[in-house]
Amino acid sequence: MTFFETLRCGNHYMKQWPRAVQLAPLFPEYRVIKATELAIRVMPPVAVFCLWFQLQWLGPESLPQIVASTLFLLSLPLQGLYWLGWRSQQLLPRQLVAWCDDLRSRMLEAGEQIAPLGARARYLNMAQLLRRVFNKLDNGEWHRLDRH
Repeated sequence: MTFFETLRCGNHYMKQWPRAVQLAPLFPEYRVIKATELAIRVMPPVAVFCLWFQLQWLGPESLPQIVASTLFLLSLPLQGLYWLGWRSQQLLPRQLVAWCDDLRSRMLEAGEQIAPLGARARYLNMAQLLRRVFNKLDNGEWHRLDRH
């Protein structure tokens, strides 16, 4: 997978992952997505301001250092997207596959039709399942499903 395909997968994974606070202690995705979204919004203006500020105070003779620091600031959102893209393509450990199968069976009992994940399920497949679970259930039902 190329660099840009990985970034595209990361963006897709970020959109698929449910924004449920209940998942924050279980998976790092919640925190990485929040940080990446913040970096996408904030880092371009911060980088432009830092470029201007450093040029004003340090002068054009420090241009290589100024460009390097600006490029670093601009790379922060890309780092988050790249990690998310990489993570989305990783195979789920057996314990998570079993947990997802349990969630799926409980959703089937509730009347929802959900296809099985299979043995080669990836984190993206789990994100899609979790998104569907959180769209169908309210918080009280999620806690009941999570504890059993």
